[in-house]
Amino acid sequence: MDINKFSPKFKVSSPNLINLSRLTTEDIFEYLYAAKALKTKYRAGENPALLKHKTIALLFGNVSTRTRISFEMGIRQLGGDFLFLPKGETQLSRGESIRDTAAMFKRYGFSALILRAFSTEEIETFAKYSGLPVINGISENAHPLQILSDLFTIWEHKGKLENLKLAYIGDGNNIANTLLMGCAKCDMNITLASPNNYRPSESMLERAMQYADIQLTSDVREAVQNADIVYTDVFISMGDAESEEKKRVLRRYRVTEELMSLAKPDALFMHCMPVHRGEEVTEEVLDGPQSIVYEQAENRLHLNKAALALLVK
Repeated sequence: MDINKFSPKFKVSSPNLINLSRLTTEDIFEYLYAAKALKTKYRAGENPALLKHKTIALLFGNVSTRTRISFEMGIRQLGGDFLFLPKGETQLSRGESIRDTAAMFKRYGFSALILRAFSTEEIETFAKYSGLPVINGISENAHPLQILSDLFTIWEHKGKLENLKLAYIGDGNNIANTLLMGCAKCDMNITLASPNNYRPSESMLERAMQYADIQLTSDVREAVQNADIVYTDVFISMGDAESEEKKRVLRRYRVTEELMSLAKPDALFMHCMPVHRGEEVTEEVLDGPQSIVYEQAENRLHLNKAALALLVK
C-alpha cells in the first residue's frame, strides 16, 4: 500500500499500542500521518490542547532518556499532565500483583498508561485490568514507538516507504523484531544480517513473512548491497547481561564507512540510540552526512504525541 495515496481518518482500530503485529497497515499510516500533522503544528509554534484535563501515568521499570523526555514534553505540549512512577518506588517492587495495581489507575483519574521495561504478558495484564489505553514504551521483544517514529523519519527523507530496502545489521533484538513487522506491513524490503545465534525470534519472522519476503544472512556486505537505509543497534540490549563473547561475535557487524559505501549513494544511516560510539558503528558514520540519528530521536516526540492523540479519549 502506498502511504502517499492513503487518506487518514485520524482513528485507529486498536485501543492499545502494544506491538505492531496487532496493527493493520492502515493503523500504522494513521500514526504516521498524525505525527506529521503534529510536527507541522509544532514547527509553526502551535500546540493543540488535545490532552487538556488529562493525566497520563508513566510507569517505568528502568532508566530512560528519550522515551521519558519525549513523553513528558509531549504531554505538556498537548496541554496535559503526567505522573512519573518508577517501578522501584511502587508496591510492585514489593510483590503487589499487576492486577491490583492496574485496577486503581482509572479510579484515580488517569487517562492512559505508558509502560516501560515490562514483559509482554505484564503489559497485557495492565491493559486487561486498568481499563485504560496502554502504550508499550519498550518490552523485551518489541519497541513499537521507536519503529513507528523510524518509519515516519524514513517517509520524511525518502518521500515514500513502499519498495525501499532497509538493511538491519547486528543483534536480533526487540528493535530487529519490530522492524521486521513494521517494514513488512509497509511494503518495505528488509534484509537482516545477524550471526546465527543472535537472529530475531522465529515467531516474529514467521509473522512478518506473511506480509513480505524477508531476507536473512550472516554476510553484512551482502545485506547492505543497494540498501536505501542501513540500521543498527547496540550489541547488548536492555535487560541483557554484559557478554564479552557476544560483543566479540558481533564485532564484524560494525557499521563502517566501507560498509556504507556498498549501499546506495543516498542511503541513510539510522540508530535508535543510545549508541556506543566505535562499537556497533564508527564515529565517522554516526557523525557523517548520511546519519539521521538525531532526527530519529526528535521524531519520538512527535510520534509519541500522535499515539496519545489517537488513543486518549
